[in-house]
Amino acid sequence: MSSVWGTSTPPPVSSAVFAISGSATISAPPEKVWQVLFDFDSYKQWNPFVRSQEILNKPDSAPLSVGHRIKLFPVHLPPTMDDGNVGFLQKNSTLVEVTVLDHENHRVAWRLANGLPRWMLDAERWQMITAEEDGGSEGGEMKCKYESYEVFKGILGYVVQWFVGKELKMGVDAMAEELKRRSERNQV
Repeated sequence: MSSVWGTSTPPPVSSAVFAISGSATISAPPEKVWQVLFDFDSYKQWNPFVRSQEILNKPDSAPLSVGHRIKLFPVHLPPTMDDGNVGFLQKNSTLVEVTVLDHENHRVAWRLANGLPRWMLDAERWQMITAEEDGGSEGGEMKCKYESYEVFKGILGYVVQWFVGKELKMGVDAMAEELKRRSERNQV
């Protein structure tokens, strides 16, 4: 792995203050899961962690690409589908910039873009989908693995870990499980 953040490979966990990760094996083709992951308009229907994503600096006709900024709002900590009963301190938002978008290999990454110097707080999240062949069934059922991890560094990384590290882990796990449910339920 590259030791340089914001490149085409995930940053090493050893370079971070802390890291969170989650994964799920999904009985659906990678293309289907990728489609669900990028259907930002449907997040309110299934995603208890990141309830909405809005691309800020993208013309309506342009596809999402590297350099685009995305507002994640609200981010529920801890994750919940109940928007009405979320306390003020449990509802967060963040601004990120897409650093990697590889449709062919089903990989996307973004980096915190909150205006703070990177030595104070830096975070990079990677989401990847890889095909798996299930050898247990005749003909092999198409499955894939969704993986997500986020690494934090900078002095404020310790503050994030202390105050919401557990809730962030719960959120990443909940998103993986609900992505699995939605992708499998929508199979034809």
